[in-house]
Parts: sequence; C-alpha cells; structure tokens
Amino acid sequence: MAGVWPVIVFCAAFGIYEPLRLGPAWLGSPIMVLSCSVLVPFVVIGFISPYAFVGEREHGTLEPLLATPVLDQAILFGKIGMAVLYGWGVALVNMLLGLGSINLFLANGRFLLYPPGIVVSTVLLSLFFSLLVAIMGTNSSLYAKTLLDAQRNFVMALFIPMLLPAFFVGPFMPEAWKGIIVQMITPLGVTNLLLILIVLLLMVDGIFMGIALTRFHRKQLLLE
Repeated sequence: MAGVWPVIVFCAAFGIYEPLRLGPAWLGSPIMVLSCSVLVPFVVIGFISPYAFVGEREHGTLEPLLATPVLDQAILFGKIGMAVLYGWGVALVNMLLGLGSINLFLANGRFLLYPPGIVVSTVLLSLFFSLLVAIMGTNSSLYAKTLLDAQRNFVMALFIPMLLPAFFVGPFMPEAWKGIIVQMITPLGVTNLLLILIVLLLMVDGIFMGIALTRFHRKQLLLE
C-alpha cells in the first residue's frame, strides 16, 4: 500500500488541484508538461523499480526467476517494462484527469483540448523519461543487498545528476549566459524544444539500457 499513496496524492495534485487552480491555461502550461512528463514518472517509478530484484531476493523467488528458460534480456525487459507501464500510465491518467476537470468545471460550455503539439510531445517525453527512470531503478536493484541500498544507488545515479545542474543553472549561472541560452531557445518554439529533448532522452535511454544489459549476469546475481 505504501506505493499507492504517492499515486493518489499526485493524481489529486496534478490531475485535479493544479488544473482547477490554473484553469484552461493548464492545457498548455509548462507546469503540466513538467509534472506529467518528469515529476509523476520519477516519483511513481522511483518507488517500485528499485524493488525489482531486491524484492525477488527478499522473498526467495530470485532463484526460480533466474532458472526460467528465457533469455536474460527477457527478464530484464520484463522488469523494466512493467515499471514503465505503471509510471507512464499514471502520467497519462493525470493528463486525462486534468482535461476532464477543466472541461467539467471551467470550460463554460466549450470542449477544450490540449494543443496537439504539446500533448504529443508530453506523451512521448513522459514515455521516454519513464523508461530512463525504470532502467536506472532496475539497474540499481541488480546487486543491491537491501531495498535501502537499491534506493540509495538509484538516488545517486539519477536524482543527484538531475538536481545539481538545475541548482547551478538557476542561482549561479551568469546573467550573460542565461541571456544567450534564452536567445538560442526562443526561436525554436516550445514544441520543437520538446522534440529535441525527446531525441536526447531517447539517446540517453539507449546508453543506459546497454549498461543494464552489460551488468545483468544470472550467475553473479545468484552469488550476491
């Protein structure tokens, strides 16, 4: 049940409260894009993916799992895929709840939709970020002794590298650099910028998936 409460809280916050607070502007808001494509998948998958192999080890089901006559890739992809479906699904539910909340209470007889470029970009960005978080969480669980170790590995591998650049870009970046970045980004437009982020994220997903496949060894997992 511990993993259910964050889902309920995030659905209430970003599927109902924030859309009603911002009104129709939510449908194209950066807050919507950020919450549904990054924040929700990170929190939801972050709760479950570090448990992938640690949980099997703690329940004594790791040996039967590894003894099944399937490819190593199938086991790893299965663990990652379930986490992706869960996190991405919750993100899509938040988008639908937000759309429904606005049309039900604030549309004034109109039927409002997400801008096509924004909704497609957000759905894809959410999918590929969910994949990244699931890969990193599952990878952190491979040889961890306990769930706490897996969660610590996960935070070190993903959260800190994300947090530090955001921290330094904000208060410590020189104003001249910020101006240059704004001048470079502005002509692209929001949709094109999101598409660039999707491509970059897909490349990062491929790199870390390769690392996870390289680290996955049945014999070593059984010896840990």
